[in-house]
Amino acid sequence: MFLNKTKFKKWAKDAYNRGGLYIGQIYGGLVVSGGTWSIWTEEGYVPNWVKAVLMEHSGELPQKGHLFKAKNGEPIQYEVAENDYLNLPEMYFKAKVPFTVTPIVYEKMGVQYRFVQNDNTNALIAVSTYLFDILDMKELEEENRPIGPCSTNNQGNFLLWKNEHSALLIGKMDISGNGLEIMNLLSTYSFEKEAI
Repeated sequence: MFLNKTKFKKWAKDAYNRGGLYIGQIYGGLVVSGGTWSIWTEEGYVPNWVKAVLMEHSGELPQKGHLFKAKNGEPIQYEVAENDYLNLPEMYFKAKVPFTVTPIVYEKMGVQYRFVQNDNTNALIAVSTYLFDILDMKELEEENRPIGPCSTNNQGNFLLWKNEHSALLIGKMDISGNGLEIMNLLSTYSFEKEAI
């Protein structure tokens, strides 16, 4: 997996304590989501450390074909397992719009955003570094580097990375004011591919 273990643990804990941690054994693997992010790992390739993190918060893993929401102070709530937002393998095949990660990080009111550029239009979008910084190529082990980011649309509402056994989806953030002006100015420049 190409996810930073420490950051994933924080993601899972934050989701569990806020809106809920969604865990499902669907779409041929294990899906985990916290609202603005989702991961998918092919069945048989889910690392034990991921299972341990999930068990710490939910106390169980769902059976094959099931999805549930675990939230602090509430009982496990089973959900409808069919959800296009969680079907990362299918979404990845529809994601034909390539993006480039830029070296630019913008900070506004203590929150940092990484700018990512649409390769077709040069338009920039912002993603929270809280989400982006989960990518960690030192954690790959036997897997290949993921392909991405790419999106299903030019607006880059969701960015995806995928390799042969795992996928990651993160949502873009809306920026206004000075940040939007900076993004518009920088979109006149074409950034080259940067290795994550």
